Amino acid sequence: MTTHWLRSPGPATRALMVLTVVLAIVAVVLHLTGQGDPAASAPGSLRNIFVFATFVSGFATFLSGRRRS
Repeated sequence: MTTHWLRSPGPATRALMVLTVVLAIVAVVLHLTGQGDPAASAPGSLRNIFVFATFVSGFATFLSGRRRS
């Protein structure tokens, strides 16, 4: 039985990893530029949308990597 550490990621997993990294960088930049602005942390703000999208993308990446054997 092969552990998941020995698997190589497929093309879909690689694309999702890149998407997750880009979303995370944008979320951090929005967080840093919006410090001190109460509207930046309001529900539905652009920063919160990017943070949520980062976690969703990360979870999708995890699931796509788990399916690969």
